[in-house]
Order: sequence, then C-alpha cells, then structure tokens
Amino acid sequence: MKRAAAAALSLLIWCVGLLWFFFAALILLLIGVFRAGGLFEGCLKWLCRSLVWICGIRVTVSGKENFDPGRQYILMMNHVNILDGFVFYRSFPGAARGIEEESHFDWPVYGWVVRRMGQIPVNRRSGARAMESLRRAAELIGREKRCSFMVLPEGTRTRDGKLGRFKKGGFLLAMETGLEILPLVQLGAYRVNRRGSMFIRPGRVEFVIEKPISVAGYAKENIAGLMEKVRNVYLQYIE
Repeated sequence: MKRAAAAALSLLIWCVGLLWFFFAALILLLIGVFRAGGLFEGCLKWLCRSLVWICGIRVTVSGKENFDPGRQYILMMNHVNILDGFVFYRSFPGAARGIEEESHFDWPVYGWVVRRMGQIPVNRRSGARAMESLRRAAELIGREKRCSFMVLPEGTRTRDGKLGRFKKGGFLLAMETGLEILPLVQLGAYRVNRRGSMFIRPGRVEFVIEKPISVAGYAKENIAGLMEKVRNVYLQYIE
C-alpha cells in the first residue's frame, strides 16, 4: 500500500513538474531572445527553485561564506540523480555554466534551454571531442568573467550512493585556467531519486559549499595529488 501511494505521488510530481518546466522554460526562452544578463540569470534560478519545490525537495544551503561573488571558480559537485542540475542552479549563489552531455541538446525544450544558456556539449565516449569541450570551456571562462564553471568530476551518476571515481578533465581545466576549485557537496539526494529509477521521493537535501582549493603547485605530473585532495573533501561527508 505504501509503495502504491509513493508511486502515485511520484507520478503526480512528474506530471505537474513536466508541465511547469515546459511553461517556465518557454518564458525563459522568450526572455532570452530580448534580454540577457541578470534578468535571464534570475529567471533561470526561479525556474530551478520552483521545480525543486514542486518535486517536494527542501534544500538547506550552508557554507556561503566560502564563496566570493567577485571571483571565478571551477565548481565540482557529486553527481547523484537527474535533478542535480536543478538543485545546483537553485542553490549556488552565483552565476555559473557547465558541461552538458551532448545528447541532451537534442531533447525538446530542455535542449533549447541549455543551448540558450551557453552550456558546452561534451561527448564522453570520444577523448578527442572531450578535450575539445575543455578547450571551449577555457574560452568561455576567459570570456564570461562573471561566471564560474561547473564540472561533475565523477562524469556519471552514482549507482549506490557512494562517491564514484574522479575523471581528470575538470582538474586539467582548473590547472589551465588557474582558478581555484570550489567543492559542492549534496547530501540526501540519493533518497530523493537514484540512477535506474523514475521514482521521485520528496525529501531534504543539504547543499554544502566547502572551502576553495588552490591549484598552485600542481601540474599534469602530480594531478593525482590534487584529485585526491579534492576527493577527500567529499569523503568526509559521503563515506
């Protein structure tokens, strides 16, 4: 009986959430045609905040004092479920863009939104194309001084709630640009939704902004040390 009730609630969330997303996304796209900058950014956060609320997710943000709005960062967040992007833009206090799976750009409405945002497509099955995406990311960082850049270091969603292996791409980008890495940790998201399941279970998510980590002194030869240092920040919470 409880499972049936949970399934019915999840179905209701999907129906209402999709309808609201399509409506709000069209408003966002319309604004994007005529206006950019702060208004578009504010509407993007409004869309994500409202969608997260519809899903029954209550987010607590801590560590805002570790973020300097006058600086750019390479943002890294653990990858848990299909709602990660919405939780991120709802919770992160600054402007940011990031890498998006190439196939997402072909999705109706959602693909139009990420394209208008200026997200950078990445094909993780091709090393050469992935490196090209990092080059474009570095160009965007140099061009959009108000934006930080978000990377999911695991590359894919966790299967069991634990922290997955980190990939080098985001760390290479941090060293190339010289920007500090700002770890973002989300807790509780695995109970809300997980890989392989369409169930959305209302619940609480804690979004933690950790202290920035400098890349000074690191190069390709000792990148493993930087990766381990950042990974240990997440392991304090997740493991």
